Amino acid sequence: MGHLARTLTTAIAVLTATLVVASNAAAFPSVVRVETKSMGSLASGAFVNRTAVDAPGPVTITDATDPLSPAPEQTTCAATSPVAALIAAVGATQVKTVKDPTTGKWLISSIKGIAQPAVVAPAVSPSWFWRLYVDQGPVDGGGLFNQDDACAPAVPAGSEVLLYQACGAKTIGCYSGTPLYLRVRGGGPYDIDPQTVPGRGAPVVVRTIADLGPTGATVQTDEGMTAISLAAGETPGQTGVSFTSYGPHGLIAFKGDGSRPPARMAVCVSEGNDGFCGSTRYQPPPDIVYPPSPCDTNGHDGLCGTVDTSGPVTHVTNITNKKVFKKKKGPGQVLGTIDTDPNGVQDVKLRLTRVVTSRVKVKAKKTKAKKKPKAQYKTVKRCTAWNDTTALLQTTRCGTKYAKWFTADLSDLRDKFTYSFAMTLPAGAYTLEVLGADENGSKDAPAKGRNVLTFTVL
Repeated sequence: MGHLARTLTTAIAVLTATLVVASNAAAFPSVVRVETKSMGSLASGAFVNRTAVDAPGPVTITDATDPLSPAPEQTTCAATSPVAALIAAVGATQVKTVKDPTTGKWLISSIKGIAQPAVVAPAVSPSWFWRLYVDQGPVDGGGLFNQDDACAPAVPAGSEVLLYQACGAKTIGCYSGTPLYLRVRGGGPYDIDPQTVPGRGAPVVVRTIADLGPTGATVQTDEGMTAISLAAGETPGQTGVSFTSYGPHGLIAFKGDGSRPPARMAVCVSEGNDGFCGSTRYQPPPDIVYPPSPCDTNGHDGLCGTVDTSGPVTHVTNITNKKVFKKKKGPGQVLGTIDTDPNGVQDVKLRLTRVVTSRVKVKAKKTKAKKKPKAQYKTVKRCTAWNDTTALLQTTRCGTKYAKWFTADLSDLRDKFTYSFAMTLPAGAYTLEVLGADENGSKDAPAKGRNVLTFTVL
């Protein structure tokens, strides 16, 4: 299985108001996740990985501003409050709160021993602070750093309570942007159990909120492959990643500059009958007679469930094989089309060789006879190849293998290619070779009359 690429398609989109609705909203009351800057990779996981919680009832929290106070202020928060969800996830002793004296709101000041730093004059805010998101939205109303109210807002059923290190007076060791969210196929952004996805084409969507325009992200798999999302287009941010093995895998989406809390998601790759992800491995009867497949495939083109090990098929459209061009009417460019390839098109390269033969008079050998020796001739072959750097036909050894490859220009949809010689090809016998390659590096096979052509200019 290690040689078989399993592909996921990913897309990045920006939302300014609309939130993603979780598919399993009724599966549990809420989930909790805590992100810190020091644990922002797929390998390390989150500071507190996504955990399903069900707070048994209201919780009482204490103002930890003065730990030596004999009678610190307390309040009781509902079981549906964010602080109740955090306590249910990590325990009451691992969550500390303070009451803001100006707003009267209760803030998260420390979780699992990581405390929000004190304000150091002349700064008006700490270097970073714990910021609270509920159901993909901040609970501070877009206000100052100390507006998060961990006690008041009710967490919608099935939503996520996200706590992360947001930047205050400093920009080091914290996140300055809004969080990313990720959804796989028909699942939701807060799924805990891995979504089972097929080997190819399982859509993965990453979203952000509170942005004024599209934003890209890097999507990475636990096998080390990364794909940079596009920033614009008909499907903004679309990109693709692949897996080389079946079974459980992890995905993470993050900004390259590390400015946003990442999105994380677990998936499980299975075709549904291979024994992975809870499926039953199908064993066909040994003597079954299979009817001819209605699917048209050559066995290695990525169609009909096969693995694509062949490159994109190219066709030259403005030059036919063995065509003869009149004098000074030789072609000045190469035009062609590219068939759809499951692994996309990486590039199309060409090489062009030319042979010119001429009859040259040679010195005749002297004889004893008094008669003037008869003139003698021999045929001379001169070989040249197109050099893209100099834009000239330059002398080379005879044989197409001695020519240099040069790269054609691709259309936006990568279904056509062009190359201009910036001149009309002079007289000679030519051989043109075209070689397409997909994103996995697989190359198109040479085929005379399709991507290997000979033509003559008189």
